[in-house]
Amino acid sequence: MAASIDFDDLRFLLAVAESGSTLAAARRLGVSQSTVARRIAALEASLGRQLFDKRRDGYRLTADGESLRPEAEAVETAMRAFALAADGLSRAVGGTVRFTTNEVMAGLFVPELVSRLKARHPGIGLEVDVTPVLRDLGAGEADIALRAAPPPQQAGLVGVRLAEDHWSLYCARTYAERHGAPSNVEELSRHCLIGLVPDGRHDVAVAWAERHFPPGNVVVRQNSIPSAFASIASGIGVGFYSDILALGRDDIVLCFRPDIPPSAEVWLLTHERLRHAPRIRAVMEETKALVAGRIRANGQ
Repeated sequence: MAASIDFDDLRFLLAVAESGSTLAAARRLGVSQSTVARRIAALEASLGRQLFDKRRDGYRLTADGESLRPEAEAVETAMRAFALAADGLSRAVGGTVRFTTNEVMAGLFVPELVSRLKARHPGIGLEVDVTPVLRDLGAGEADIALRAAPPPQQAGLVGVRLAEDHWSLYCARTYAERHGAPSNVEELSRHCLIGLVPDGRHDVAVAWAERHFPPGNVVVRQNSIPSAFASIASGIGVGFYSDILALGRDDIVLCFRPDIPPSAEVWLLTHERLRHAPRIRAVMEETKALVAGRIRANGQ
């Protein structure tokens, strides 16, 4: 019986189990709803077991289905690991690299990274996933991640810490021309200030601002880092900005650096299964050189 199983059917089993319907599973897998239903029926026929109860509100795993689900997940994980390992065997410096980073770093580094790759490694194509979510490199959600975050804890990740992400107080050049730029904490009382809402990642800067920003001077508090940075650049007032992300910008002015520890660290990461693939090494090296060069050029 087991010899007749099409292991690709397990993808359909897991998609329906996770989404609760053949329609949602079809959208996830990029196939028709009838294809999903047919593959589930074929798997049930191969096993001689009913895997789902088909209810009015969707599909629910039967007891047999629940007992087999962990094994199906193990097969999917093993197949993904096999694909990643095979992918890493490629010796040609070419192919697609899936690169993930956040919105602000994408704007700062990706355009020049693409230019460098085009000049030095024209066979490499970059797919950039811009998201605040820390993609799971072990699960194959991306090949390389450039992220401002604590040291990675996930098993199997390899890479390098590129810099500490210190935050300082900045304002737009246009704001400084109109109002001057504060050079110490006492002068903040004469300026419009941009606050941040605690988000669990930049709370050191948020806590400092709560202690030292006069409440009556705070014109806005924001829970979006890109939005807060955009507010500073637009000339609304003075606020915290990442020293790394301020590199090379001539439209904003450093006011002063409070005595606070770094907000995060900038990490460049990949998975150990991919680290020796030529295209991965090439993108990692170009990214390291780009970020290091920016830091040296600006005296950070």
